[in-house]
Amino acid sequence: MEYLIAWLVFPFATASMAHGKNRNVIVWGIIGVLLGPFAILIVAMLKTESGEDQGYN
Repeated sequence: MEYLIAWLVFPFATASMAHGKNRNVIVWGIIGVLLGPFAILIVAMLKTESGEDQGYN
């Protein structure tokens, strides 16, 4: 049961990090479901995209 809860948290964490780096939130959320903790590591290593600031206000 704990693994299921943890696996459901990964897409939200991945999407949140992607949002902060101006990446596509939906795509990274799906990748978060598929790859779990590895998606978080991948997003953490990505550079921030240029463009309109989508950071947290």
